[in-house]
Amino acid sequence: MNNNKKFYRTKFQALRMKLLKNDMDSLSDKIFSLVKNLPISKKETFHLFISSEEKREVETKKILYYLYSLNKIVATSKILPDKDLVHVLINKKTRFVENRFKILEPDSRQEILPAEIDVVFIPLLCFDKKGNRVGYGGGYYDKFLKKTSRSCLKIGLSFFEPVDFIQGISKTDITLDMCVTPEKLYNFRTD
Repeated sequence: MNNNKKFYRTKFQALRMKLLKNDMDSLSDKIFSLVKNLPISKKETFHLFISSEEKREVETKKILYYLYSLNKIVATSKILPDKDLVHVLINKKTRFVENRFKILEPDSRQEILPAEIDVVFIPLLCFDKKGNRVGYGGGYYDKFLKKTSRSCLKIGLSFFEPVDFIQGISKTDITLDMCVTPEKLYNFRTD
C-alpha cells in the first residue's frame, strides 16, 4: 500500500470533496466541542486559519468566536507573493477579502511575530499516529511553525482519524503537538 505524502494528499482531498455541507457542519461541531476541552485556557495569543468552504476545511468560525468570548488575542495569516506568510491580529470588526487562492484574508495590517503566538490551529488533509501531517504541499505552515516558540502548541483540525504512517517526512516538516478529530483529541507531546 502506498503511504507517501503525495498519495495521502490526493486521497484525502478526494475524501473531503465527497463531504456534504451538512456532514461538514456536523463534523465541525463535534470538533468544536472537543476544542473547548483543550488545555489552552491559560494561553493568551492564538493563531487560527480562516476555513475555506471550497476546500471543505473544518469550519473555524465557532472556534474564533469562542476565543473572542474568552478575551483571547487572535491572529490569522495573509499570503505574501514570495510564498511566505505574514500574521496579523483580528477582532470582531475585522473585514475579510478573498485572495488569489480564494482564501479569505483579513484587511488588518497589525502584524504579530510568530514567536508571540501561544497556540496555532493548523489546517491539514491528514495526519498519522505520530503527529506527522499532510497539508496542501506549499510549505507555508512549516515555514511559519519553525518561527514559533518551543512552547507554542501546534494543534491540527481534521475531519478524519489518523493513518498509521506517513512515509517521506522530511526534516523541514513540523509535527503536531495535538490533533482534534470529530471523535477524539490526539496528544503527541512527550513532555
